[in-house]
Amino acid sequence: MRYLIVGCGRVGSTLALRLARAGHDVTVVDESSTAFRRVGRDFPGKLVLGTGIDVDVLRRAGADSADGFAAVTQGDNRNIMAALIAQQHFKIKRVVARIYDPERSYMYRDFGISTVCPTTVGARLIANALVEEHYQSLLFDRADVEIVEHTVNAESAGRKVQELTVPDKTQVTLVVRAQRSIIPTPDLRLEAGDQIVAIVRSEVVEEYRRLFNAPLAKAV
Repeated sequence: MRYLIVGCGRVGSTLALRLARAGHDVTVVDESSTAFRRVGRDFPGKLVLGTGIDVDVLRRAGADSADGFAAVTQGDNRNIMAALIAQQHFKIKRVVARIYDPERSYMYRDFGISTVCPTTVGARLIANALVEEHYQSLLFDRADVEIVEHTVNAESAGRKVQELTVPDKTQVTLVVRAQRSIIPTPDLRLEAGDQIVAIVRSEVVEEYRRLFNAPLAKAV
């Protein structure tokens, strides 16, 4: 596969090296030639000096034949502009942009651009580390739902999965018991120590936590 990355900072360089080591054809674009030092002299991909919001630069970098495109510069505006050019001008099917502003991140998804928001993801990880002990939100950058993982305590043991399922609100998708993964049926009874993975609408996350007598954390 051929991938084009705009931005050779810490994220861009790490992404480029990861994809290259997996055997993909990778091209990196950056306005600063010194930024290319991050990928090292042995980087097998192509390095293109220029701005990622210039159509001619992107064409020179191979945007016409790219299978995927990632915009990971330090600026939200540049990332969005580059992503829109990749999507609308070059018709690249898989386009991802890093956006620091959560509200803008969700808005641009309406354009069909996948976004990753370090602000939201980082805040959830830090909240989990600070507050949560047996309950945490997994990495899933959406505003309307969360994917959560919880360990069943003694007080919650004996409940059926159907007791935790509210149509269009919550759905238990996986139960891990004694290192064995179970796709649960509604009548499966939970045991102490079970690990549950569930999809929960954001507006009922606190209510779902209370079902397990789990410690509450402020919404992130």
